[in-house]
Amino acid sequence: MSSNAVTTYRAAASGEESRMATSKATKSHFPGFVASSPSAQHCLTVLIRGGEFRSANFVVPISDGGLKISGGVENGTFVAPSDGSHGIYGKSLAVPGGVTGLGAVSRALGSMGNVTAQVQAVKPMLLNDLLAFDLTLFLRIHVQNPLVGGECYIGTPSEPLTVRMQRIEGDDHIPKLTRDGIPSGVIAIGNINVAASNFKVPAVTGAGPRGAFNTVVNVRASLPNSGVSTSLSIRADAYLAQNPDYNGD
Repeated sequence: MSSNAVTTYRAAASGEESRMATSKATKSHFPGFVASSPSAQHCLTVLIRGGEFRSANFVVPISDGGLKISGGVENGTFVAPSDGSHGIYGKSLAVPGGVTGLGAVSRALGSMGNVTAQVQAVKPMLLNDLLAFDLTLFLRIHVQNPLVGGECYIGTPSEPLTVRMQRIEGDDHIPKLTRDGIPSGVIAIGNINVAASNFKVPAVTGAGPRGAFNTVVNVRASLPNSGVSTSLSIRADAYLAQNPDYNGD
């Protein structure tokens, strides 16, 4: 985005935010609303419209609606909901190629060959610059398959995937303020394209009884990965509104 485009966008968002302060957005009008701390002045929801996580040949496409970020914003700091999600809500997403990496072979194994992955947060994200769409995520990935049980994770609370997302440059990636169908008091921004690359991904833990399948999953997902072939890219719509539960002045 050019400096003129940034200035224009920031000015438009600032004007919308001043109008937002005079009118509380109702929960029904706020897409994906998740109640946050009543001390947070604003609510933020980011709806992921598509994307991809990659570690070498281990690829997880993120479908439209497959991931959501939602919580409060208090004086420029993200405030996660108190539901244990840390503000990230992910669906279980199919991993192409299944357990072997070869679709035909995995399909022959039936349900045993299917693999899904769910992105989870281990702590609230950092808003480095909200208007520049610059944020840092602290993630783990829940890998699910009948062989590995329910405690198979890539990343842990003590060793998460630390992913700094920044805006993708280019004319096709310029964010746009959305007006149609958006109630007064809500800032809606579409076509947000952000990405990160070369972040570390640790080895898997908890795959099967006492980690019996850790090595198998590590080989399938090319782990641990020092960051030479990792990436996360997403396209999203974002909504910012005054928190209807805010109890401050």
